[in-house]
Amino acid sequence: MTDERRDAGKPDSAEQRPRSRIALALAWMFRPDEVGRPLILRPRSVRLLVLLILGNLTILVLLTVALYQATTAPVVVESPLPLPPAATATPGPSPTAGPTPTPLGSGGAIAFTLRRNGNADVYALNQADRQLVRLTHDPAEDRDPAWSPDGNYIAFASNRAHNWDIYLLDLASDRLIRLTHAPGFDANPSWSPDGRWIAFESYRHDNLDIYVMSTAGGQVQRVTTDPAPDYAPAWSPDGRAIAFTSFRGGNKDIYLYLLDEGKTTNVTHSPDLNEDDPAWAPDGTQLAYVSGPRGNPSIQITVFDWNTMTADRSQTELFGAGGSPAWAPDGQSLIYTYERGGRSHLIAASMTGWALFHEVYSTDGLLDDLAWTSRDLSPRVVDRARAVEPAQEPPLYVELVQPTPTGGPPYRLVPLPNVNGDEGEFLSDRVNESFNALRQRVIEEAGWDYLANLNSSWLPITHTPPSGHSRMSWHLCGRAIGLDQEPYEEDESSVELMREDVGNVTYWRVFIRAAEQDGSMGEPLREAPWDLHARQQGGRAMVEGGAPEAQVPAGYYVDFTTLADDYGWERVPALWRWRYFWPDIRWWEFQKSDGLTWWECMLEVFEPKEIEAAFGPIPGYED
Repeated sequence: MTDERRDAGKPDSAEQRPRSRIALALAWMFRPDEVGRPLILRPRSVRLLVLLILGNLTILVLLTVALYQATTAPVVVESPLPLPPAATATPGPSPTAGPTPTPLGSGGAIAFTLRRNGNADVYALNQADRQLVRLTHDPAEDRDPAWSPDGNYIAFASNRAHNWDIYLLDLASDRLIRLTHAPGFDANPSWSPDGRWIAFESYRHDNLDIYVMSTAGGQVQRVTTDPAPDYAPAWSPDGRAIAFTSFRGGNKDIYLYLLDEGKTTNVTHSPDLNEDDPAWAPDGTQLAYVSGPRGNPSIQITVFDWNTMTADRSQTELFGAGGSPAWAPDGQSLIYTYERGGRSHLIAASMTGWALFHEVYSTDGLLDDLAWTSRDLSPRVVDRARAVEPAQEPPLYVELVQPTPTGGPPYRLVPLPNVNGDEGEFLSDRVNESFNALRQRVIEEAGWDYLANLNSSWLPITHTPPSGHSRMSWHLCGRAIGLDQEPYEEDESSVELMREDVGNVTYWRVFIRAAEQDGSMGEPLREAPWDLHARQQGGRAMVEGGAPEAQVPAGYYVDFTTLADDYGWERVPALWRWRYFWPDIRWWEFQKSDGLTWWECMLEVFEPKEIEAAFGPIPGYED
């Protein structure tokens, strides 16, 4: 037997195996005709080949999963997550434009919150026919509407489950979906551009912060953690950032949270001004926001520099007086709210023309939280909404008046039940039911009977007011109340005041601390209240009549001023000496005039001769 045959049945040596494989590969490359014979693999080689194939498949699967997760993972967490970068330093293209722009906008529908008859609901207005459509009807409050990118859903906040939560309204089916269930306060939703995520403000861990969740209500993640309030999120059109309002610098500024870097930056840098309620232009190159003190809000529009991540001060302009800005889908118009003379107005203004302003809608109710989509409400949605809208809602109260006396003034002064204990307080028979109804509403909303004690109600016609105050007080005719000041004087105050300067006149907004602090009553404060007692510390606070509190108080509060207004009780302005003369502050004073003049009010409960004896001839009165 030759050596070649003898060695044929032996396994190759370690040195021979690589050479044989190389030779085989070369044979396949250069002499394919000689490689046509079947290749016989040993069991060990088969196992190696199978393992090689499985290994390659495993690597391919892992790469596929990694690529899928990178493109579908949530873009907001406390620590940075990968985010698809924009092609350039500026945001991507604008969304698809609507109809040809006009000074009134680009078609579509405008959603907003409207407070009527003591309750807030979500309404919408088609630009084409300007017909108002009420979309929610719950006796609880619904507010903060936000359109989904495709216009098929509206996210909004509601306390209908005795807790503020985020809900989705499916416009096609009218189905309502509750997204959040955590105890506490959730509000102000803002959609991501891809429609998969919702940013919102939430009061958890005794702090108001920005959170993000999926549109299914899961994967809730906290975005901001500063101890100061962070709220009013607005997702940028390219999905890279969330703008929001923060009080972390001791005043309200607009901040930006960069999703891919997990970094927060101050956009407006205005320690001497308050900025709030950011709204992105559809192309992401501009930000509109509210600037100025409470009572005198104005709209600012600034060019946003994506390189420095700040507002370009050289290109920041005052747009006009108002609040709650929202852009048209094509970016050619801006809408905002404006209040004057006790009415709310929805104003649309062109971004391309000069002085092209138009009133879209006006109402006696409080109008807020504007949002605009390019898609009209379908006739089916409009018809269904109108079919379920109550024909007439019951009034908040009914003023029951005693029979008219046969002689003397037409109305009487009547006692208020269980107010100030045995001392007793009185109001005109024309307004006492509204007070009783307001008192009950405060008990329901705040959980305690704040109006069981009053500083004052009716005062006799011979009453001598503080120095500098008019003798013509509405207390005399039983149409005014003075709130109890003691809860404000307590070390742990259960009453907080917000200063509002309307023009050159100072007003106060009164907030009552809720008895239950579990989120079932009230909502968190978003700014520091005014501390009137700070004037005792001297310095600038003495000149200014106080100062903002150093921190925003934690917990839940009820806006008493808004509730009082629901029942017709109006706050009165401070007098000009309020900074140094306590009686002129008058935060505790509320009155219900019902459109009467003071003389008409007096004639309701006094004989003309009594009035003339104290105040002289009655203008226009003839016996």
